Amino acid sequence: MPSRIRCRRSRLVIIVSLVSLLAGMPASAQTPQGQIRNSVNPNRVIYTETDGARIYMDRCALCHQPDGKGKTDGTNGFPPLTGMSEWMSLREGQLYVAHAIIYGPYWGDVLVGDQYYFGMMPRFGPRFNDQQMVAVIRYVAEVLNPPAPGYRPITVEMIQEARRLPDNMEAVREERALLPLR
Repeated sequence: MPSRIRCRRSRLVIIVSLVSLLAGMPASAQTPQGQIRNSVNPNRVIYTETDGARIYMDRCALCHQPDGKGKTDGTNGFPPLTGMSEWMSLREGQLYVAHAIIYGPYWGDVLVGDQYYFGMMPRFGPRFNDQQMVAVIRYVAEVLNPPAPGYRPITVEMIQEARRLPDNMEAVREERALLPLR
């Protein structure tokens, strides 16, 4: 038997053994930070946190910093989430922020003030449910930014509308271009 076939069979045996081992795991084993294991794929956890501040600190602060002021390390960077009061008081601004969070990977030249940022935004749509999206966007809109006149909290319906927007970076960039400069 050629070594290539033996190697494939060995991998198959290992995979089957691992699947058998994992099949004996409980459907929802507890993990750190409010996550549970997915019963369909035990190696994947489901994020269950619902507090906007905790979600931000767990998932956003690494790049955007705990105070929301962004990060620049000389070669790459992540834009600040402060200075967005005007955007968050506009329906279009809230939809844009939701769309960017849902669809990532947002990369390229993001201009804020006179600074360009080139970090990559991950795709959080499959990781956050609608209520988690509302909670984290409200945290950004109400805690990291002072609400501007006319501000109305984002709703689950707006998140659902953002989820139906085109799944491509050009659509997200076009939405941003229609917003006031920050």
